[in-house]
Amino acid sequence: CALAYQWKRQGVKRILLADLDPLTGTISFQLKLKSNYSFMDALTRSGQLDSDVWRGIVSTSNGVDVLLSPEKPVHGIDELQEASSILEFARMSYDAVVVDTSSAYGQWSLTLARQCDELLLVTTNELPALQATQRSLAYLERNRIDRGKIRIIVNRFHKDIGLTREVIEAALHTDVYHQIPSDYEVVQRALVEGKPIATASPVSTM
Repeated sequence: CALAYQWKRQGVKRILLADLDPLTGTISFQLKLKSNYSFMDALTRSGQLDSDVWRGIVSTSNGVDVLLSPEKPVHGIDELQEASSILEFARMSYDAVVVDTSSAYGQWSLTLARQCDELLLVTTNELPALQATQRSLAYLERNRIDRGKIRIIVNRFHKDIGLTREVIEAALHTDVYHQIPSDYEVVQRALVEGKPIATASPVSTM
């Protein structure tokens, strides 16, 4: 959510924020949005997608179009469909497309990873998170995801708590692309209010 609205602040006009997490999508909760439609409707109408159909499926929040995940988890989506049709239509319709998904694992997520221009792998500087990130990188590499487009984002970074940037880079054998500082109170307030993070926060200005 923060990334999509940061694009908006930088002057990008047409932005899509797509929650393509089939099991635990939370963007509707974070932005306090309610819709009868989700990305599953876009998938089932993939052969009929046009601007009118699309406009009925997406919601709008503070100038950003939002494609929500279903309210109920969609099990077995790896065997049913892939996200290509949604992404191809979105690329033609928007200047920037920000996609949120559950994890690196499964064919659904791999389809998204293969089609994206940049893949942001988010972690924290805690040891268990670093181990999980190592496993995710290894999985993506085994499935031939271009390592050159993977960007490591360290969220909730506090220099006095947890692992240093240098330790993280040594363990992952790659550079940290960006550190997002910890600003717990501001982030929690934004979540409760369903609004973008305040521009005065270090999280928003980084």
